[in-house]
Amino acid sequence: MTSSIVAQRGQGKGGRPQNQMHGDRELPKFNAENAVGILKYDYERILKKTKVKKGNKKIRVTKIISAYNHSIREIKFLHSEELRATENFVATKRAAAKANRDRDAMHFIQQEAMEKLIHIKHKVLKAERVLNDKLTAIFSKKQHHKWRRLQRARKESIQPKRPDNSEGGRPKQRGFQR
Repeated sequence: MTSSIVAQRGQGKGGRPQNQMHGDRELPKFNAENAVGILKYDYERILKKTKVKKGNKKIRVTKIISAYNHSIREIKFLHSEELRATENFVATKRAAAKANRDRDAMHFIQQEAMEKLIHIKHKVLKAERVLNDKLTAIFSKKQHHKWRRLQRARKESIQPKRPDNSEGGRPKQRGFQR
Protein backbone atom coordinates (compact mmCIF):
# COMPACT_ATOMS: atom_id res chain seq x y z
CA MET A 1 0.00 0.00 0.00
CA THR A 2 2.81 2.42 0.68
CA SER A 3 4.32 1.88 -2.74
CA SER A 4 1.15 3.10 -4.43
CA ILE A 5 1.13 6.27 -2.34
CA VAL A 6 4.76 6.98 -3.18
CA ALA A 7 4.09 6.45 -6.88
CA GLN A 8 1.23 8.96 -6.82
CA ARG A 9 3.00 11.66 -4.79
CA GLY A 10 4.99 13.02 -7.73
CA GLN A 11 1.84 13.75 -9.69
CA GLY A 12 0.09 17.09 -9.45
CA LYS A 13 -3.33 18.12 -10.72
CA GLY A 14 -4.24 16.46 -13.99
CA GLY A 15 -1.47 13.88 -13.84
CA ARG A 16 1.23 16.48 -14.45
CA PRO A 17 4.43 16.37 -12.38
CA GLN A 18 4.36 19.07 -9.71
CA ASN A 19 7.80 20.46 -10.47
CA GLN A 20 6.80 21.41 -14.01
CA MET A 21 6.04 25.11 -14.11
CA HIS A 22 3.35 26.59 -16.31
CA GLY A 23 5.78 29.14 -17.78
CA ASP A 24 8.21 26.47 -19.04
CA ARG A 25 5.94 25.35 -21.88
CA GLU A 26 7.79 24.22 -24.96
CA LEU A 27 7.28 26.75 -27.73
CA PRO A 28 6.59 25.38 -31.19
CA LYS A 29 9.63 25.42 -33.46
CA PHE A 30 9.69 28.56 -35.60
CA ASN A 31 9.03 27.66 -39.22
CA ALA A 32 10.05 30.52 -41.52
CA GLU A 33 8.18 29.08 -44.51
CA ASN A 34 4.93 29.05 -42.57
CA ALA A 35 5.63 32.51 -41.16
CA VAL A 36 5.82 34.06 -44.64
CA GLY A 37 2.88 32.00 -45.90
CA ILE A 38 4.60 29.67 -48.34
CA LEU A 39 1.89 27.24 -49.45
CA LYS A 40 1.56 24.91 -52.37
CA TYR A 41 -1.86 23.79 -53.52
CA ASP A 42 -2.92 20.40 -54.84
CA TYR A 43 -4.86 21.16 -58.01
CA GLU A 44 -6.75 17.84 -57.89
CA ARG A 45 -8.10 18.67 -54.45
CA ILE A 46 -9.06 22.17 -55.53
CA LEU A 47 -10.88 20.85 -58.60
CA LYS A 48 -12.76 18.41 -56.38
CA LYS A 49 -13.63 20.93 -53.64
CA THR A 50 -14.72 23.66 -56.06
CA LYS A 51 -16.61 21.12 -58.18
CA VAL A 52 -15.10 22.13 -61.50
CA LYS A 53 -16.54 19.69 -64.07
CA LYS A 54 -15.85 21.06 -67.55
CA GLY A 55 -12.66 19.84 -69.26
CA ASN A 56 -11.56 23.23 -70.58
CA LYS A 57 -12.08 24.90 -67.20
CA LYS A 58 -10.22 22.05 -65.44
CA ILE A 59 -7.21 22.51 -67.70
CA ARG A 60 -7.14 26.28 -67.14
CA VAL A 61 -7.43 25.94 -63.35
CA THR A 62 -4.71 23.26 -63.34
CA LYS A 63 -2.36 25.51 -65.34
CA ILE A 64 -2.99 28.49 -63.07
CA ILE A 65 -2.35 26.50 -59.89
CA SER A 66 0.75 24.86 -61.40
CA ALA A 67 2.11 28.30 -62.34
CA TYR A 68 1.45 29.54 -58.79
CA ASN A 69 3.17 26.49 -57.26
CA HIS A 70 6.13 27.05 -59.59
CA SER A 71 6.46 30.70 -58.54
CA ILE A 72 6.26 29.70 -54.87
CA ARG A 73 8.96 27.03 -55.36
CA GLU A 74 11.09 29.70 -57.04
CA ILE A 75 10.63 32.14 -54.14
CA LYS A 76 11.43 29.38 -51.67
CA PHE A 77 14.57 28.38 -53.60
CA LEU A 78 15.85 31.94 -54.02
CA HIS A 79 15.40 32.73 -50.32
CA SER A 80 16.11 29.31 -48.81
CA GLU A 81 19.35 30.44 -47.16
CA GLU A 82 17.65 33.46 -45.59
CA LEU A 83 14.73 31.34 -44.34
CA ARG A 84 17.12 28.81 -42.77
CA ALA A 85 19.25 31.57 -41.21
CA THR A 86 16.17 33.18 -39.68
CA GLU A 87 15.04 29.85 -38.20
CA ASN A 88 18.50 29.43 -36.63
CA PHE A 89 18.44 33.03 -35.38
CA VAL A 90 15.07 32.49 -33.67
CA ALA A 91 16.18 29.19 -32.14
CA THR A 92 19.35 30.67 -30.61
CA LYS A 93 17.62 33.83 -29.37
CA ARG A 94 14.78 31.80 -27.85
CA ALA A 95 17.26 29.56 -26.06
CA ALA A 96 19.07 32.60 -24.65
CA ALA A 97 15.80 34.24 -23.57
CA LYS A 98 14.62 31.00 -21.96
CA ALA A 99 17.92 30.66 -20.08
CA ASN A 100 17.55 34.24 -18.80
CA ARG A 101 13.82 33.72 -18.15
CA ASP A 102 13.12 36.83 -20.22
CA ARG A 103 9.49 36.59 -21.38
CA ASP A 104 9.50 40.03 -23.01
CA ALA A 105 12.35 39.05 -25.30
CA MET A 106 10.29 36.18 -26.75
CA HIS A 107 7.83 38.60 -28.36
CA PHE A 108 10.57 40.80 -29.76
CA ILE A 109 12.43 37.80 -31.21
CA GLN A 110 9.37 36.82 -33.25
CA GLN A 111 8.86 40.43 -34.32
CA GLU A 112 12.49 40.84 -35.38
CA ALA A 113 12.35 37.60 -37.38
CA MET A 114 9.25 38.78 -39.23
CA GLU A 115 10.96 42.09 -40.04
CA LYS A 116 13.79 40.11 -41.65
CA LEU A 117 11.30 38.08 -43.71
CA ILE A 118 8.81 40.80 -44.68
CA HIS A 119 10.14 41.21 -48.24
CA ILE A 120 9.69 37.47 -48.85
CA LYS A 121 6.17 37.66 -47.44
CA HIS A 122 5.37 40.48 -49.87
CA LYS A 123 6.51 38.35 -52.80
CA VAL A 124 4.33 35.45 -51.62
CA LEU A 125 1.33 37.75 -51.18
CA LYS A 126 1.85 39.16 -54.68
CA ALA A 127 1.91 35.64 -56.17
CA GLU A 128 -1.23 34.83 -54.18
CA ARG A 129 -3.01 37.95 -55.48
CA VAL A 130 -2.17 36.94 -59.06
CA LEU A 131 -3.51 33.44 -58.37
CA ASN A 132 -6.75 34.79 -56.89
CA ASP A 133 -7.26 37.27 -59.73
CA LYS A 134 -6.82 34.57 -62.36
CA LEU A 135 -9.12 32.13 -60.55
CA THR A 136 -11.76 34.82 -60.02
CA ALA A 137 -11.95 35.27 -63.78
CA ILE A 138 -12.61 31.55 -64.27
CA PHE A 139 -14.71 30.49 -61.28
CA SER A 140 -18.41 31.12 -60.79
CA LYS A 141 -19.42 33.04 -57.68
CA LYS A 142 -20.15 29.81 -55.79
CA GLN A 143 -16.89 28.19 -56.87
CA HIS A 144 -14.95 31.31 -55.93
CA HIS A 145 -16.51 31.28 -52.46
CA LYS A 146 -15.51 27.62 -52.02
CA TRP A 147 -11.99 28.43 -53.21
CA ARG A 148 -11.61 31.29 -50.72
CA ARG A 149 -12.90 29.08 -47.90
CA LEU A 150 -10.44 26.35 -48.86
CA GLN A 151 -7.61 28.87 -49.07
CA ARG A 152 -8.47 30.36 -45.66
CA ALA A 153 -8.54 26.91 -44.05
CA ARG A 154 -5.19 26.04 -45.61
CA LYS A 155 -3.62 29.25 -44.27
CA GLU A 156 -5.01 28.64 -40.80
CA SER A 157 -3.57 25.12 -40.81
CA ILE A 158 0.00 26.44 -41.08
CA GLN A 159 -0.37 28.99 -38.30
CA PRO A 160 1.18 27.92 -34.99
CA LYS A 161 -1.36 26.68 -32.47
CA ARG A 162 -1.69 28.67 -29.27
CA PRO A 163 -1.18 26.63 -26.10
CA ASP A 164 -4.36 25.60 -24.32
CA ASN A 165 -4.58 27.47 -21.02
CA SER A 166 -7.43 25.39 -19.65
CA GLU A 167 -5.47 24.41 -16.54
CA GLY A 168 -2.59 26.87 -16.68
CA GLY A 169 -2.40 30.32 -15.21
CA ARG A 170 -4.92 31.49 -12.65
CA PRO A 171 -7.52 29.02 -11.47
CA LYS A 172 -11.07 29.51 -12.64
CA GLN A 173 -13.46 30.87 -10.05
CA ARG A 174 -16.07 28.33 -9.03
CA GLY A 175 -19.35 28.94 -7.33
CA PHE A 176 -21.47 32.01 -7.76
CA GLN A 177 -20.47 34.95 -9.94
CA ARG A 178 -20.55 38.49 -8.58
